[in-house]
Amino acid sequence: MARNEFNELRTVQFQRQMRVSAIRIYKAIFPNCEIEDLRTKGKGVHILDKEFAIDSLIQFPSGNFITLQEKYRENKYIQYSDFTQEYNNAVGTEYESVGEWFKLAAQLYFYGWANKDNTDFEKWIMLDILRYKLLVEKAGGLGKIGILKINETHGRASFYAIPVIKLKDAIIYSSQGLENP
Repeated sequence: MARNEFNELRTVQFQRQMRVSAIRIYKAIFPNCEIEDLRTKGKGVHILDKEFAIDSLIQFPSGNFITLQEKYRENKYIQYSDFTQEYNNAVGTEYESVGEWFKLAAQLYFYGWANKDNTDFEKWIMLDILRYKLLVEKAGGLGKIGILKINETHGRASFYAIPVIKLKDAIIYSSQGLENP
């Protein structure tokens, strides 16, 4: 798929539209920070995004930073109250490869569900990825806390749908307030 075709996908446009609300949330949590989107660096995908599932850097005035992975979902998915963890890409094709789970090196994961008119997030959570990974390991793997599914829409990615309630010990911020300081 050519880059221009990719940019015209409805899902890509949705991500761009919701980004404004995500940045507002980050700045409320981390005052005076700057957000660098690693997905907008010219033609190629930034190495941190491609190899380590890091979409953005939250940069503090001191010069320090936190790495962030992001996923924004349409409002119609809010009913499931699940977190979807990509597992493999292009499942069943010659291009099958490991997905985000195997590359996830970001420190935080912002996951939000849009409101009905895509102008803000109705609900969102921010996971501490270390806590999240330890929680999954303690449970015995993704298959013990989620259900494996295949996304037939784009790229035939497999993912685990994990009830958000099972991730409560890894949630550090949410639209409901501070969860586990």
